[in-house]
Amino acid sequence: MLEQLFPKYHRRYSASPHVKELRAFARWLTEVGYGRDPAHDHVRRLREALDLRGRRLQARIDRTGVDDLFARLPDIATYRATCRAFVRCLEACGRLVAEPDRRPHAATLVGYEYQLRTVRGLSNSTVTQHLATVQAFLDEALPGDSPISALTRASIEQHLVTTGRRISRQSMQHCVARLRSFLRFCHSNSLLAQPLDAIDTPRVYRDELPPRALPWRIVTGLLRSIDRSTVSVVSPPS
Repeated sequence: MLEQLFPKYHRRYSASPHVKELRAFARWLTEVGYGRDPAHDHVRRLREALDLRGRRLQARIDRTGVDDLFARLPDIATYRATCRAFVRCLEACGRLVAEPDRRPHAATLVGYEYQLRTVRGLSNSTVTQHLATVQAFLDEALPGDSPISALTRASIEQHLVTTGRRISRQSMQHCVARLRSFLRFCHSNSLLAQPLDAIDTPRVYRDELPPRALPWRIVTGLLRSIDRSTVSVVSPPS
């Protein structure tokens, strides 16, 4: 695979003391659908990180070890992207040491994520949005180690009031829908004694926002309305 990604310089990579890591990373990038150019750049940046480290990686490594591997490289988006891709590669190969989830209510969030993915079949991006909304809600409504059973309508309402001050009503609709889903999950799994998902959603009206794009007939009409019979000369600023 290195020969395809680096047709002119593949010998430099093949002769590297980290060739095993580079080959495995290049193979994984190709298998999961990365294009040639992105895969080329990811492998090149991983080689830079490994060369700075010097010694070879252990058979299994945790996330902190991967972060340390890239710590001496520039903290820019491209290197962070390579770090994330390499973490996924190690995880797929069974080499990433799983770290304990120390988030409050971690077991509940794992169970909810399982329901979103397996039972409801939501996409990865939608699941991520659900979990982010729920995590922000729990962090604010349940400070410390308070159990989910301590949630009240007042705490839910206070969170919605606070959130509504910084996002639009359109975004608030999505937030309320995600919280309703999570609260129904908690009640069905006996984490809440009574259902708390009866939350009013903000009203959004059709055509209340400006259109994202003007119809082409309006654009052409606007262009035709411009008087092109004279030439206007703009004097340069003095």
